[in-house]
Amino acid sequence: MAAASQLKASDKQNICRKLVTVLKKRYKGSVPKTSRPTLETILFAACLEDVSAAAAVDRFERLTEEFHDLNEIRVSSISELSQIFVGLPEPERRAMRIRNTLQYVFEKHFEFDFEAIRRKTFDAADRQLGKIKGLSPFIRSFSLQAALGSHVVPVDQTM
Repeated sequence: MAAASQLKASDKQNICRKLVTVLKKRYKGSVPKTSRPTLETILFAACLEDVSAAAAVDRFERLTEEFHDLNEIRVSSISELSQIFVGLPEPERRAMRIRNTLQYVFEKHFEFDFEAIRRKTFDAADRQLGKIKGLSPFIRSFSLQAALGSHVVPVDQTM
């Protein structure tokens, strides 16, 4: 670690640029850019963790198509929700995170509108996301990056 502190800023920048180039070649592509509302971004992040972007988009679409609305998802059982995620790692945990998120937002605001978080500072938004039971660091980071434009890197176990 002592060697890193002796590098000039331009050297660190060159190392990062090379690292990003190598990662882009190896992992090809990125998560599609979308302009989802904040709550949907959090739900999508729960679908995305430890799977490909294509699989996450597919499961998110299935989730929104197979259930009438967000309130139906909120009151569904974990076993019902986990059927959407069969074939992905930890389907029950994904289902629980989605349900916990919807329950938190509904109990706090009595509606499924979470856009007020966009007007908060990074620290305040991170604290509020931290109050949602069971959210992983990946989901929090992805949500902060996608919804708030924060400079965080969401890293899951696969990465």
